[in-house]
Amino acid sequence: MNLSDDAKVDVTSFSYRDIVGQDRWETFTPSFTSLTVVGNTSYSGRRRIVGKSCFFQVSFSAATSVASTAGSTYLTLPIASKGLSGIATMQNKTTNVAVGTCVIDVANSRCYIPSQTASGNTFLLAGWYEI
Repeated sequence: MNLSDDAKVDVTSFSYRDIVGQDRWETFTPSFTSLTVVGNTSYSGRRRIVGKSCFFQVSFSAATSVASTAGSTYLTLPIASKGLSGIATMQNKTTNVAVGTCVIDVANSRCYIPSQTASGNTFLLAGWYEI
């Protein structure tokens, strides 16, 4: 007999999801608004739920260029947000330079990205927020 044989298991807990192999990254298709794109664009995204938090990572690039404007260019978050805030950053993977901090708006489930002049580089977003 094991010590935990009669213990109740919370099937929504991190531990349970880990034991049954559900604690993993899942892909999603990123959706941007007001992202200026020239040429074929490549988008990829993944998300991971841990407790009541959603972690996300996004990669995007264009054959010719992508550009963004702070305050109007945003990523729609993969799962509706709650709470007060979250945090995300944007990096230029091609030049290994930080572009800046993003703003998570929980009222409308958006991640507003910083301004970026037109560039054909690959960009990464990574962050988390409450769900």
